[in-house]
Amino acid sequence: MTSVSQAQDISSKRQLTRNLIFNVVSFAINFGISFFFTPYLIRVVGKEAYSFFPLVNNIIGYTSILTAAVGSMGGRFVTMRFYKNDIEGANQYFNSVWVANCILSAIFTVASIVAIIFISDILTVPQELETEVRWLFAFGALSLSLGLITGMLGMGTYVKNRLDLSASRSVLTNVIRVVLIFVLFYVFKPSIVYMSLSAFIAVLANVYLNLSFKRLLLPELTIAPKRYFSWSKIIEVTKSGIWNSLNQLGSILLNQIDLLITNLFIGAAATADFAIAKTAPSFILSLLAMLSGTFMPQFNILYAKGQISELIKSVSRSVSLISLIIGIPMGFLVVFGRSFFSLWVPDINSDTLYWLSTLSIAPLILGASINPVYGLYAATNRLKIPTIALLLGSSIQTVVIFIILKTTDLGIWTIPIVSGGQSIARNILFTTAYGGICLGQSWKAFFPALFKGVLGMIIVIAVAYGLQQFIVVDSWFSFFAALCVVGLISLALNFLIIFNNQDREIVINLVKSKIFKTN
Repeated sequence: MTSVSQAQDISSKRQLTRNLIFNVVSFAINFGISFFFTPYLIRVVGKEAYSFFPLVNNIIGYTSILTAAVGSMGGRFVTMRFYKNDIEGANQYFNSVWVANCILSAIFTVASIVAIIFISDILTVPQELETEVRWLFAFGALSLSLGLITGMLGMGTYVKNRLDLSASRSVLTNVIRVVLIFVLFYVFKPSIVYMSLSAFIAVLANVYLNLSFKRLLLPELTIAPKRYFSWSKIIEVTKSGIWNSLNQLGSILLNQIDLLITNLFIGAAATADFAIAKTAPSFILSLLAMLSGTFMPQFNILYAKGQISELIKSVSRSVSLISLIIGIPMGFLVVFGRSFFSLWVPDINSDTLYWLSTLSIAPLILGASINPVYGLYAATNRLKIPTIALLLGSSIQTVVIFIILKTTDLGIWTIPIVSGGQSIARNILFTTAYGGICLGQSWKAFFPALFKGVLGMIIVIAVAYGLQQFIVVDSWFSFFAALCVVGLISLALNFLIIFNNQDREIVINLVKSKIFKTN
């Protein structure tokens, strides 16, 4: 390896570590905000009213089924052109996707107006909350439309692999959102409307930051649709992205439609319990997505440069890192989850919340660490088969849930049990195997990484269970003390077990080096 390539390799690893650290810090801050904020919201607006906040957000999120068809692959195509020094082609993709997003924004705005008018016919809404839910939906729809129009402006953090900036942006906008909620709640009577209004104002701040990142990172790209817009580029991106769109449909059926089903089939009170119980699993999924997304720009860059052997190493290393980090909150909550809920929301049945939460977390023990493999589908543009597998599994899951809800008294427990079984089967039988096939490797290529990841999770659970025999967690101090002890012991054990000698050496050298220095 030449000195130039060595320098580039060191620089890319430093940037990857920097991205990872900034994203973890961002997640920790955002988690801290929600950790302290959610009980406050439940207390001041009521449990049932609060449940409509995540529910409406999920419903608005269903629009990603359409936006993913174009936007999800826009960054990939721009990246590929950019690193091949085809700035003209990058501009064509950039402007074409931007115009498509503007059109989708207009369509969603019209659809949202209709949904707001007939909201009481769509959802089970207590009469006294109808007006507030309409305004909640309205500001959420405005945030969606504005985000679609301006989202492409912030893609420079993805193309230039500067996800540390993206993480900083997320922290700032979340702080703005929370501060505004407190101010509005203090000045006016507390209402769920202000939760959505503050989110819209935070989106305005996000627009400004996206414009700044555009000027800083991608000055080569310009908004000039008259010059660069191309229907052929839209068709090309959509043909590739349609599988991401269907994949998003499958993901929604897996992870987001559950609150809607609960609202329609069981009621608003049960929806509130499920929404609260899903808070911890949702944050784990967010942490998982954030960590996995940290590696995506590097996967795309390596694939664009044809460095397949380095890409394979990068994927395997990312699986180990994910397992090292994500296992701690998962394993700890499986053991100490009941204590968490009794301390966090003491007025709500902690046993119900604990079991709903644990049933949602348990499938991740077998599937979380392998999550970075999903990034290979987009990088290699092999989305068809994975999407069909996900859509088939999620569709069967949804049908089975409906049947059980209609024919048994299992009620709310139906959803996490059925979805968990489906998730475990799909991750073991398909996801891991197809990751190796995407790179022209054996279908067994990533199974050793999966087994190490599962072992890492089991170690955390064992350490937490062992500690539970000696301490009583009945305060936040003892809770976080136990978390720190479990985390440190698990990190040490898993660092020795799930990393090979080369990966351990790389991590140690990166920690020792000046990781914030770029070459």
